[in-house]
Amino acid sequence: MDLRRLRYFAAVAEELHFGRAAERMHVVQSAVSHQVKLLEEELGFPLLERSRHKVRLTVPGEIFLPEALDLLRRTDEAVHRARSSAEGAVGRLAIGFVDNVLWSMLPPMLRDFRKQWPSIKLTLHPLDRAEQIEALRASAIDIGIIPSPSPGHPLKTVALEAAPLMAAIPDSHPLASRSALSIADLANEPFVLFPLRMNSRILEVIIACCASAGFTPRVTQEAGQLQTLLALVSAGLGVTLVPQWVARVQQPGVTYMTVNDLSTPYELIAAWNPGTDNPAVAHFREIATSIAGQALHQSPD
Repeated sequence: MDLRRLRYFAAVAEELHFGRAAERMHVVQSAVSHQVKLLEEELGFPLLERSRHKVRLTVPGEIFLPEALDLLRRTDEAVHRARSSAEGAVGRLAIGFVDNVLWSMLPPMLRDFRKQWPSIKLTLHPLDRAEQIEALRASAIDIGIIPSPSPGHPLKTVALEAAPLMAAIPDSHPLASRSALSIADLANEPFVLFPLRMNSRILEVIIACCASAGFTPRVTQEAGQLQTLLALVSAGLGVTLVPQWVARVQQPGVTYMTVNDLSTPYELIAAWNPGTDNPAVAHFREIATSIAGQALHQSPD
């Protein structure tokens, strides 16, 4: 059914005058009359009774009018929502992230994104690096915050934040009274780390840093979440290394210390599939890089 004919009919039905309806629709009167006649022929019954001085709705016309108006309203709403979605003003965005981002950039990113784009529904997916890369390639998530290096084609990335790792040790540990450490100072300490099966980038960096000092960390406890590792440190069960931004949020019972000879930085990047048709990805990327730029100027507490 031609929506233009419905609009012309609705205008005549509301004005009860072909001339005023034509003025309202910014067309000539003959065009309105012709299109309404075609609509009636398509439906197989008259919608209007016409006389020289009067126009009124037939009984079928009275029944048809509210349905036609509802159809036009829903069509306009659908067009508006589709246009807004194409512009990235409404829609959805699925975000993947590694858990250490919760200590720094993710909360302000979400806050600013929600403020600027309140009609976009966000879904959050805590996933490790490998899981996010797979989800991005399968379009299961729209954008991910992962540790470097870049996963390569077809995904694109932008750097967000990079910093050396810091030591997290129990407050009661003798090393906590020192101003700084070397990685060799931790050679004989028990470590609490992510399990090998997680393929954690932090774990890779920690093992590489320890190897550069000539030792392999002695792992006494494992946990799949950073918050749990810090709880184990607080309980005195071992030490670990964490991204510098984690140290900005004080954890009871934990002292964060600079490790002078840690040269391998831990870097976070945003990754996305350039083939995505979701314009909200660009909006989030813009906010993420802005927040990351601000974070670079902060220092640990």
